[in-house]
This record gives sequence, structure tokens and C-alpha cells, in this order.
Amino acid sequence: MDRLFIIFAFASMWAAGSPLTRAEEALAVVVNKANGVENLTLPELRKLCLGESNRWDGGKRVTVVLRDPGQEERAAVLRQVYGMSEDELARHFPQGESSKRMQFAPKKLSTAGGVQRFIFNVPGAIGFVRVSEVASSVKTVRVNGCSPGDADYPLKLAAR
Repeated sequence: MDRLFIIFAFASMWAAGSPLTRAEEALAVVVNKANGVENLTLPELRKLCLGESNRWDGGKRVTVVLRDPGQEERAAVLRQVYGMSEDELARHFPQGESSKRMQFAPKKLSTAGGVQRFIFNVPGAIGFVRVSEVASSVKTVRVNGCSPGDADYPLKLAAR
């Protein structure tokens, strides 16, 4: 009974918007712990995601991993980093053997845990997860000099 009350009380606080609503939660940019990058500007991050910059300092190939289409996290990344819709992203990374960009198309995974396991196993990988879901197996990168907890951090889930 006590456990049910605690869950109800937490849900009520969350719904009331205290102190950080789900819609305001930051999306952490995460990389493999061996990656030397500490900070990216939003334009640098966009170039990496679009395949315009495809190598990290040190030569490792950049591999972007996103949540599956329809996931709130993916929609926020498409809007705030890519500046594209799903359709525009699909046109940017055409499928097929003749496409040179195919190798840069983001990998799709269904869970935050899957994204982080992929990044742990692929030294050049980069992805996005809710700050509340960041695991110790990956490294969080600052964006525009800000950490996910900072007020000026630019990547947040959008309000519905």
C-alpha cells in the first residue's frame, strides 16, 4: 500500500510540472568512452549527423545511432539537430547500393539501452538518450559548452 502511495504521489508531482517536466528533459549526446571529444557545437553535431563530417579526430568513422521512428527522442533530434522531418531524412540518406551516403545513414535501435550498448561496442558511435537514462558505459558530451543539466543546454524533448 505504501509503495502505491509513493508511485501515485510521484506521478501527481510529475503531472503538475514540478520541478522538471518530462517535456523539458534534456537529451544527452553520448559517445564511446574512448572518444576524446568533450564538447561539440550544434553546427558540428549537425555535420556529424548528416554525414558531412564522417571521421573523428584520430580517424575513427562516425556512426550515428538514433531511436526508432515514432520515438519522442528521435523526433526531438530530427527537429533540433537535423532540422528535418522523417521524410526529409529519408531523402537525405537514400537507400540502395548506388548511394554513397548509405554508409552514413543513422542506425535505428528501439531502446535507450540498445543505443548505449551499440555506442559501448562501436568506438566511433554517437547517439542521443534522455539524460535520466544515461548509463555509466558511455560518455556524455557537452553541446555549445553546456552540460545537459545547464539551463542553456539546447537539446530537450519538446512539449506536446
